[in-house]
Amino acid sequence: MFVEAVEKTGRKTLIIAGTLTSVCMAFPAVSAIQEGYKVYCVVDASGNWSKLATDATIARVAQAGAIPTDTFAIVAELMRTWNRPEGSRFAQILAEHVCPEYKCLMESYDKAQEIAKNGPETNLDKYQ
Repeated sequence: MFVEAVEKTGRKTLIIAGTLTSVCMAFPAVSAIQEGYKVYCVVDASGNWSKLATDATIARVAQAGAIPTDTFAIVAELMRTWNRPEGSRFAQILAEHVCPEYKCLMESYDKAQEIAKNGPETNLDKYQ
């Protein structure tokens, strides 16, 4: 039933995560690759009982042809560009839930956009 639902979408790229990296992520990933799908395995959205088990699973799915990745990279790749109406909301979600340090980059980007639009602030501007 799940396979039929995936086939009906017509998509050939899958993003997979699972409760256990070595089972819930790996098994469907390897099966999908064998069926001709391009598969991204979101490793940090999956768990495991040991680092060794996770490392072995990453090697296994990569050898099978999957692309191991993380949540931040997947969201960024799905966005393709942040210059979209929903871009700032996605950036906020990333900063709040995935990578708090990303907020610094957001602030820097906003400042650069402000300078591009209004020109740089000078010391003389402070006295007007």
